[in-house]
Amino acid sequence: MKLILITLAYYLLQITSAATVFDSSCGSDAAISCSSSSAASCCFESPGGVLLQTQFWDYNPATGPSDLFTLHGLWPDNCDGTYEQFCDTTTTIADDGSTVQSIIVDQFNDATLYNDLNTVWKDINGNDHSLWAHEWNKHGTCINTILPKCYSSYQTNENVYNYYKILYQLFETLPTYKWLTAAGITPSTSKTYSKTQIQQALSSNFGQNVYFKCDSNNALSEIWYFHHIKGSLLQQNFIPIAPLSNSNCPSTGILFPPKGNSGTNPQPTTTQTSGPAPTGVPATGYITLSGKSGCLISNGKYYTSGTCATYHFSSSSFGGVSISSSKGGCGIDSSQNFICDSSIDASKNQFQIKNNEIGFGGNYDWCLGSSTGSGSSAQTNIVLSDGSCSSFKINVSSK
Repeated sequence: MKLILITLAYYLLQITSAATVFDSSCGSDAAISCSSSSAASCCFESPGGVLLQTQFWDYNPATGPSDLFTLHGLWPDNCDGTYEQFCDTTTTIADDGSTVQSIIVDQFNDATLYNDLNTVWKDINGNDHSLWAHEWNKHGTCINTILPKCYSSYQTNENVYNYYKILYQLFETLPTYKWLTAAGITPSTSKTYSKTQIQQALSSNFGQNVYFKCDSNNALSEIWYFHHIKGSLLQQNFIPIAPLSNSNCPSTGILFPPKGNSGTNPQPTTTQTSGPAPTGVPATGYITLSGKSGCLISNGKYYTSGTCATYHFSSSSFGGVSISSSKGGCGIDSSQNFICDSSIDASKNQFQIKNNEIGFGGNYDWCLGSSTGSGSSAQTNIVLSDGSCSSFKINVSSK
């Protein structure tokens, strides 16, 4: 018995030395995210109160083990389904390939976590560590309960390490492949499945319906598990909820191709790399306002007369679309205005384009903002809608 206790004590010591002990100071009465109008705090996740654990099935070319939906990220979406991105620039990390290893292994002495992530967290183009850094920079920095101020004695990069560790631990509780195959849904070059079959296999284990996405071949490609969270992310009190997005998969005829299938199926559209514009989007074009005359000029403002600016559209690394004009990169400023300027890093302002409509952070509604000048020469800001104005869509138009 004494030997067992000594062994247990040694084991616990090793865990403590290899990882930060998670904060539990928020208490059992901490609020559940999206359940109230409370302000963001170290014990209340807001505005990103919906935590999505996302997984990919990259089959051609194959990425990751043949029996695993690979980890993609942990995303804090707002309670209405929109989201913030690249929130805290003071805690972003370099994507040079060595930084994430240095943080996890050298700084926090957790080689086990690093090795586990190397197995399950894969990029379709082999840029695994760049993907890890990107996910922290774009999404992790928007989780307010792990801001440096939320630690009693913060170490540099401690929140980065905690994000990676919690992301992996949550992923381990959501074994998508195991759940599907246990229900008889197995990879096949010919067999197909229904949306109901897939949903039942996943929801019966998760406890809520699950969002899943199909690629252009009607093949299963992504799984998103939606959660609320009680208190701080560090407490890991995840609460499964129904998805805020609707599946694009057909009712029947859904493929689940084995990884490495060398058939005629093209590469799935789960991940975009830097380069040409996404399919259906011109590399260059104008930006117009739905139902309104005129267009955007090169600084990103709406102008009812004059020459429309030529905008450039390209796929960003790991998803999204970068937009630029002759003025420089385009993004969203602190007042939610669309703006283009040489000081803006277009890669850190990732837009979405769906049916030629431009959105940002999942929001495709825009409003007219402040103006300079008058009449036909007025230059007017366009601003992301907050729901309090008469909104419209902005569109990519071919030159």
